[in-house]
Amino acid sequence: MDNPLLLFAPIAVIAVLATLLPRWIRRSSSTRGRRAGRRFEEDQLVALLAELGTAVDLHTDRRTAREIVDGAARSEPRKFTVLDDGAYGIRFVEPDDAVAHLVPIDAGSRLQIVEFREYLGRPNTAGFWRDLRATVTDGAQAHGVAHSTPPSPSLFRRSEDPEPRWRLSEREGS
Repeated sequence: MDNPLLLFAPIAVIAVLATLLPRWIRRSSSTRGRRAGRRFEEDQLVALLAELGTAVDLHTDRRTAREIVDGAARSEPRKFTVLDDGAYGIRFVEPDDAVAHLVPIDAGSRLQIVEFREYLGRPNTAGFWRDLRATVTDGAQAHGVAHSTPPSPSLFRRSEDPEPRWRLSEREGS
């Protein structure tokens, strides 16, 4: 150990590492955390969109289907509203935060979401939509009406308005 540089070099390397390493660790862990958070949010959004895209097919005439859905919507007026145009509103904040229509199909009528609002950066009416579907299927069973769920959920497109809304994709129609 005659040369002082041999002693000083490891100390200098340790000092530089001690200075740079914490920044690098903070930066990389912060980046990984942001990525994981985005993945989680994306997974949650996919699940919410699938839930909101799930419809109910009622295998009966239009009048009976309307009676069943009207009864289900009126059973919980704090959550659901029969709108003036015959559509059904699902409330998170406003009575029409999500709008469902009863549309004709070959086998009867389909109750499906056609648009919904986004609050706090995400759709918030999926749980109420699940409740309405369950109430409708219970009502259908009570009326002796067959019902089913279409095999694939509807697809939605997000508008970039100041108040973001999701609408049923054009190919879904309605």
